[in-house]
Amino acid sequence: MPDRKLSLDEAYEICRTISVGHYENFPVGSFLIPKNRRKHFFALYAFMRTADDFADQPHRNKDERLKLLANWRGQLDLSVGRTSVRPVSSDGLKSVPLSETENPIFIALRNTIKECGLSTESLFRLLEAFEFDAKGEVQFETFDDLRWYTSRSADPVGELVLGLFGYKDQERIRLSNEICSALQLLNFIQDIKEDIENKRYYYPKEDCGIFAIDITEIPLNHQRLSLATLFELERVEALLDRGTPLAESVRGRLRYELRAIIISARKLISKLRKIDGNSYLMRPKLSKWEHFIVLLQSLMRRVD
Repeated sequence: MPDRKLSLDEAYEICRTISVGHYENFPVGSFLIPKNRRKHFFALYAFMRTADDFADQPHRNKDERLKLLANWRGQLDLSVGRTSVRPVSSDGLKSVPLSETENPIFIALRNTIKECGLSTESLFRLLEAFEFDAKGEVQFETFDDLRWYTSRSADPVGELVLGLFGYKDQERIRLSNEICSALQLLNFIQDIKEDIENKRYYYPKEDCGIFAIDITEIPLNHQRLSLATLFELERVEALLDRGTPLAESVRGRLRYELRAIIISARKLISKLRKIDGNSYLMRPKLSKWEHFIVLLQSLMRRVD
């Protein structure tokens, strides 16, 4: 927290510093993003990255993580005018005087919301997902339960990105939600070993039951787990296919960015199938050369 009130430019620069260096599905800093939009991406990403870090701090207990997120929610409430009550500090012991030392992320975020006319509802839905994560009870009975989670952890990101480019209609948001949930589910498949080791279980219990496995048991039956992974991949691909028309429904660089995301996801799905779904023992990823090919393909042809 700075000891003085920062200018808007300084606040955006801090958000850029937080954002640069992280690789995620969120297209932070991509040269396909127009220069006049990048600062807004940085503001959104810094807000999400910080909240995600609060939710996933292993050295803190559940109550401490939730307290940090409650403070973050309070600052968002204040920034968008939902409350006039000052949030508590990160240690939960005293009030934060925001008048002179307001968090730079919220200085930038408030301006981004105003300039781009973004819906703040998406930001609050994201916080619901982070609060769920912070409780450390990540397990889902059904696929519908899992979609409840991705509708908060992933879908709002796409809605916000569309909003930055002026797209706010329900049909494009619906298509974006399909893509964003697909990307998050694909990420769960790639990271299954790390997630299981950290007691985060993103394969629904009902799906695991089909293959007679208990994903919480160690050692796991890798052959059955691979079959479950291939089953989940079918769902991912179906979501991705349903959302794909979004890319050709938008203009400019966002079209190319969406094409690149969709092509990359399809290549990862193909890689996972080539290893028979055994992502627990082998985490597939795209090489630098493959990323270059994806870029060329996104610039040269439609995705269908």
